[in-house]
Amino acid sequence: MKKILLLSACIGLGSLNAQSTIFQENWDGQGPGISSWTLYNVDALTPISAAAATGDGLPALVTNAWNVLSLTQIQNSGAPTYITYAYPTAATGMAGNVAVANSWYSPAGIANDWLVSPQINIPAGATGVNLTWSATSLGAAAYLENYKVYISTTGNQVANFTTILKTVTNESSSGTYHTVNLNSYVGQNVYIAFRDDSNDEYIMLLDNIKITSTNTLATTDIVKKQTYFSPNPTSDFINIKTDSKINSVSVVDLTGRKVNVKLEGDKVDVRSLPVGTYLINVETKDGISTEKFIKK
Repeated sequence: MKKILLLSACIGLGSLNAQSTIFQENWDGQGPGISSWTLYNVDALTPISAAAATGDGLPALVTNAWNVLSLTQIQNSGAPTYITYAYPTAATGMAGNVAVANSWYSPAGIANDWLVSPQINIPAGATGVNLTWSATSLGAAAYLENYKVYISTTGNQVANFTTILKTVTNESSSGTYHTVNLNSYVGQNVYIAFRDDSNDEYIMLLDNIKITSTNTLATTDIVKKQTYFSPNPTSDFINIKTDSKINSVSVVDLTGRKVNVKLEGDKVDVRSLPVGTYLINVETKDGISTEKFIKK
């Protein structure tokens, strides 16, 4: 809804130039959250323990293929003091929680850890479609991470990912902001996968994943894609008004933890939630709409 409000001043014009966010994930509530992503720990290797790593407990925090960790968790993990904990300014948008992959195992081995997005619809007629993300390696220059980014139009299993969008070797320890064009996938449903395939290195951070488009959109197209949430604040239900069929609804608290709610037609029952602030994510064929709401 916030994106629509930004356009409201232009209603009445026949068309306007706009940048639209088709999908986003920053692990801090802007996006569906880690519970909506699919993880594949293909290597099934064991992260090195803090004791075996001379007190460095950061690798052991990565208990899945990928884990979402906060800066505080990373700082308090016992990792060596020479690691720079401030998220690199070169990796635009990297802040707060980040997705973390590990390749330091005991015994040593090659990582094969997958982070697969929910299904994403790239609307027909979209132009200037780009996938962007921020990434960095932690640690010394001798232990920089390697990874690949894939796209699939056939499913979200590992075997479906046969198209590589980008191969990154020795991801910078000062951070990098990456961009890949997706214009050839306009009008299709896609899945994006990040695969850490480092050989006995250390830690990789991933954040600020977005798919955006730059279009000339007719006003009627903008109105058709609006999604509204009401009332806000609420004590019992959130009503969802959208012209598209609702595929899924999820609610997360401000820590990124998914909470249980019930979808009843076009309204969400939040009566069981404690008082507080939450984010609701509604997925339709046009993409994902996210709105902050208060449960009173």
